[in-house]
Amino acid sequence: MQKIPLGPVRAITFDMYGTLLDLVASFAAGFDEFLKAKGYSGSVDDVVVAWEATYLHESNVDSLLGGPRTPFEVVRRVTLSQLFHKMKIAHTKDDIEQLVTTKATPTLFPDVKENLTRIRSLGKYQMAVLSNGDLASLARAVSRLGIPVERAISAEQAGYYKPHAGVYQHAIKELGLPGEQVLHVAAHAWDIRGARATGMAGAYINRYDIPYVDADGSQADLEVPGLAELADQLTGT
Repeated sequence: MQKIPLGPVRAITFDMYGTLLDLVASFAAGFDEFLKAKGYSGSVDDVVVAWEATYLHESNVDSLLGGPRTPFEVVRRVTLSQLFHKMKIAHTKDDIEQLVTTKATPTLFPDVKENLTRIRSLGKYQMAVLSNGDLASLARAVSRLGIPVERAISAEQAGYYKPHAGVYQHAIKELGLPGEQVLHVAAHAWDIRGARATGMAGAYINRYDIPYVDADGSQADLEVPGLAELADQLTGT
């Protein structure tokens, strides 16, 4: 476990999908019902993970093309359809819509509420979700799930998707602090790399036992297995 000097940190941003929100727990039940009805016998968890990778790839392409940002909810639906086409799974537009909405059960990882509450109780940090999700749906999710942060900051406001530098620069501007006073927390190495490239500190939550990889050999400023350990570091326990 690396340690960074936490004294300068005045704000903490948290990635949403895969860091706070458990994607497999949120979508696997609906996917399982649908895919079994189609005769699919493979791992449903793997399908959810593949979908996440597919929409991450597509969102990066969207940013690279330099046009207006395609809404995240559109990207998620298009890429789920693409994935099913690849898997030879017959589906309709209504199927996709139900899988993403009514058949989903948004679920936080078990360590989220308690440990973000611990951090917030210190009264030392601005706390925000910083996500690729569209602002309106992101704000609703933060509210409905009771995530103990003060605000939601969306890539939509920057006009790009993470890890484009513009997203992190927008977050820094929203928080009104220099980058070195903002700690970004994510369970994805690419997200930490993006944050650190714009001057933010980065805490890698290694939820999936995947070594942190940066092409230049550098490491995250802090690496911990979960949010409890992050809270321990920030509270000095």
